Amino acid sequence: MSAHDFRAFIDDYYARFAAALQAFDRDALARVLGVFQGVAESGGTLWVAGNGGSASISDHTVCDTTKGTHAQGVPPIRSISLAANNAMLTALGNDIGYDHVFSRQLEYYLKPGDALLVVSSSGNSPNVVAACAYAKERGIPTVAFTGFKGGKLATMADVCVWIPVENYGIAEDTHQSLMHCLTQFLALERGSVRE
Repeated sequence: MSAHDFRAFIDDYYARFAAALQAFDRDALARVLGVFQGVAESGGTLWVAGNGGSASISDHTVCDTTKGTHAQGVPPIRSISLAANNAMLTALGNDIGYDHVFSRQLEYYLKPGDALLVVSSSGNSPNVVAACAYAKERGIPTVAFTGFKGGKLATMADVCVWIPVENYGIAEDTHQSLMHCLTQFLALERGSVRE
C-alpha cells in the first residue's frame, strides 16, 4: 500500500466516523443519561459489560463514571465492569461457559437501584445478550450501545444507542466518544473538578 493509498484510507475512515457521530439518536443518549442519573440518585451500581474492544470501552467508562464525575461532598457514582475481574471471568468461563460470564456475576451482585450498560458492536454477543436478559428479568434498567444492524440488543434493552455503521473500529470509536460525552456532562452537572 502506498502513502497515497493510506491517505485516501485515512480520509475515508474519518469521513465515515464523522458521519457516525452525526447519525445516532440524541434522544436515546439523553435517556441513557437519565439511567446514569437514576443510579447516582439511588446509590446503586452501574454494571458495565462488553467483549474485546467493547470490554475496554466498558473499563474506560467505569473509570470516567466513578473517578471522572467525582465531586467533593457528593457521593460517587458506583460503577463496576463485569469484564475486569480476570479470575472471575476465567473461573466462570471454565465452569459454566463463556456465554454466562456476565449474567452469573449479575446473579451474585445485582440489587434494586442498579442498572446495566452493555456494549456490543454486533448487538449479538451471547454473554452480553444473556446479561441483558437477566437484568430485564429482575426489572433492572438496561442500556445497550450497538453498531451494524443493532442485533438482538437493539430491541431487548430498555434504551439502545445504535450506531448505523458496519465497521467495528468506527462503531467502537463512536461508542467511546459518546461515553465521554455522557461522563463529561455528568461531571459538569455534579460540579466535578478535574484531579
